[in-house]
Amino acid sequence: MAIGAVVITATTVNLLGGQRRVVKLAGVEQLVAEIRAEQVKAMMGAGAGVVDLAAIDLDNNLTISSSYTGNKITFAAVSGETEAGTVTVVDSTDGTTKTLHINSYGVVTQVD
Repeated sequence: MAIGAVVITATTVNLLGGQRRVVKLAGVEQLVAEIRAEQVKAMMGAGAGVVDLAAIDLDNNLTISSSYTGNKITFAAVSGETEAGTVTVVDSTDGTTKTLHINSYGVVTQVD
């Protein structure tokens, strides 16, 4: 019985860890999609596009910080260019992070 309890506990812990990874990846994908959508609006001539990272609603345990002034990414009208920087998503349940690197063309070049 003790061996069975250990196996069940280990399986449950593994499944919950996988669920948190999926939530974090979904949050990063949502963040990238919102950044890209605002850049496209700016490139379509709707004026300068601004992504207010503080206003993006991710999972309750995910928080966003960045190297951008005021935690806002601003895209130039028509060109869609911005200053290069990083955006970090932190999972408060386990302290892990995902960092998005954005180049001056507004492209997410790396996620680590």
